[in-house]
Amino acid sequence: MITSEVAPLAWIVLVALAGLAWAIGVTGTWIGQFAMGLSVLTILMVSWLVIRAVRTLAEMRTSLSGITAVPSPRYQWGRILYPWPYRIPDAIERLDAIAYAPSLFLDLYRSRGDRPEPAPLLMHIHGGSWGGGDRRQQAQPLIQEMASRGWIVVSVDYPLVPEATFPDQVVALHGALRWLRDNACEYGIDVEQMFVTGGSAGAHLASLVALTDEASDWSLRHDAEPAVAGAVTMYGVYDLLDRKGIRDFWPIITTMLIKADPDLEPAKFHAGSPIDHVSSRAPAFLVVHGRNDSLVPIAESDHFVEALRAVTVRPLAYARLPGATHAFDAVASLRTQQTVAGIAAFLDSAAGR
Repeated sequence: MITSEVAPLAWIVLVALAGLAWAIGVTGTWIGQFAMGLSVLTILMVSWLVIRAVRTLAEMRTSLSGITAVPSPRYQWGRILYPWPYRIPDAIERLDAIAYAPSLFLDLYRSRGDRPEPAPLLMHIHGGSWGGGDRRQQAQPLIQEMASRGWIVVSVDYPLVPEATFPDQVVALHGALRWLRDNACEYGIDVEQMFVTGGSAGAHLASLVALTDEASDWSLRHDAEPAVAGAVTMYGVYDLLDRKGIRDFWPIITTMLIKADPDLEPAKFHAGSPIDHVSSRAPAFLVVHGRNDSLVPIAESDHFVEALRAVTVRPLAYARLPGATHAFDAVASLRTQQTVAGIAAFLDSAAGR
């Protein structure tokens, strides 16, 4: 992820060093010529990484064609050259560590100033293999962009493995949505326009939240009304049974998340697989996955989107990002800013803004 996302900065540094070496005459010897040749080759390779990143905007526009237009992002070049994502802009305020349940907290982001009308809500669920991660360490570029557009954005905790066992996580996240509805007036939330997003394990949980309802008993049923108006899921896991043989074996699913043997208790794994909850009642979905993801192969999203397309009646978009790796959006890179522009356009359209 670091290699692909800091490529523009690496290109500038490499070109500057090569230019300096040329200026001081290192090519006067065969060793210097050989080193310069290696430098030029490296610059060309990094240039290819930058070109693939630039193609992200075209992919977002293609995937969202027929749903909404995607304008060019308002590039924050300082963050592209120094893509540290954790500084909160002055125009955004963060209300820290609001308890929505015992020992579970959320941070709320919103633009400063008057908010005369209720705003749509985006709830972010962090990744981290269901047992790690932090609500303040992921998706900050997206969180900050949506808050700057007048949305209310919350990033939430949920019970982590191994102490928690599925479906504890989704039950808690439905509880967070219920708490947000109950406190909508205090925070200026439009309860008719609530959306959910997440990456990796967070995408798994976000898609389950979007495809189930608060009253679910976790037997498979397809009559659940959507708990949210839409979902944006990034490089997620959608089939815990890995029926297509896509991933390597992940013991964390059997030993820590479900705590069962899939051969003996397959129903538990079906209940925890978003692909098994897909129905015509699914809300609007935008699925994003990097073509170079080596942790969760893109075929995972291919099959999930195929299942959604077969039945959904609401907007569905799928962006397969060239050159993107797992968790690429953790930093405010060139690729991330273009991806966020597409996500923001999708969310604004789905919310009728």
